[in-house]
Amino acid sequence: MIKTGDLVKMKTHDTGLVGIVIEREPPSGKSDGYITAQIGIKWFSGSGKTDWEPEAWLEVVSASR
Repeated sequence: MIKTGDLVKMKTHDTGLVGIVIEREPPSGKSDGYITAQIGIKWFSGSGKTDWEPEAWLEVVSASR
């Protein structure tokens, strides 16, 4: 499971970007099993805004502690 503070990249597309996870909706453990978790990411060298991506599209590069 992806957590706040993890560094991630897209595993479904080769964008060359790495970002940091800043938020998760719904929060872990609060999903009803039907809603796909959306991960809020600030991409390094990106636009500076938070992008929301499905968790399944992401791969952890470095886990937070």
